[in-house]
Amino acid sequence: MRYDEAANFLLDLRRYGPKPGTESTADLLASLGDPHQDGPDYVQIAGSNGKGSTARFTESILRAAGLDVGLYTSPHFDDVRERVTVNGRRMSKAALTTFIETITPYVTERAADGAAPTYFEVVTAMALWQFSRADVDVAVLEVGIGGRLDATSVVDPSASAVTSVTLEHTDVLGETIPEIARDKAHVAPAGDTPLVTATTDDALAAVRDHAGAVRTVGDTAERDVTATYEGR
Repeated sequence: MRYDEAANFLLDLRRYGPKPGTESTADLLASLGDPHQDGPDYVQIAGSNGKGSTARFTESILRAAGLDVGLYTSPHFDDVRERVTVNGRRMSKAALTTFIETITPYVTERAADGAAPTYFEVVTAMALWQFSRADVDVAVLEVGIGGRLDATSVVDPSASAVTSVTLEHTDVLGETIPEIARDKAHVAPAGDTPLVTATTDDALAAVRDHAGAVRTVGDTAERDVTATYEGR
C-alpha cells in the first residue's frame, strides 16, 4: 500500500458519524494485541477550552525533564500525522502506512457489519499503537469530547486534568455545567492521585464530587498545586 492510499483510506472513515463510547476503540486495539496496555504512562487532558495548549505545555515539560514523550492532539492543520508526535516529531508516512495496512482487514470486516470504527477512533488507536512502538515513557492525550465516553478514555491515566468547562455538546455531555463537568471528570486517575483542574464554582464542585482528590490551579486565594511527574 502506498502512503496516499493509506491516507485516503483513513480520510474515507470520516463518512462514519461520531459515536460516544470506548468499546469500538477497545475492540480495534484488541485486534492489534492491545498495545496500549503495555505501553507508557498516560496523562489525559480534558476541558472545554485550553486542553490542546495544556497538552503541549505538559509534553514540553516532560521532555525537558529528559523523558521520551508522545503527544496526541486534535485537530490537525495540514496533515493528520501532526496529531501523533514522539519527542516533537510527527509520525512518519511509513508508520502510518504500516498501521493502515494492518487494520484494513479488520475495518473492512466491521464496515460490512455496519460497525466500522470512526475516523477519530482509528486515529486514537493509531496514536496508542505508535507510542507503544516508540517505547515512550509518557504519552499525553488530549481528549476529543467530554471524558467519560471519549475514545481516549480507553486508557487508564496516571495523571489527568480538566482545564475548563463551558456549555458544549449538550446533546452528548449534558445540559448543565455540573453535568458536563462530571463527564469530563471521568478522566480522573484511579486511586489517590489527584485530578488537576482550573475549573471554578459549580464546575469545580462537580469535578470534586466525581473525582474526589482534586488540585486547583490559577486560584490566587489557593495556588495549592503544581503537578509533577516522576519518570520511570
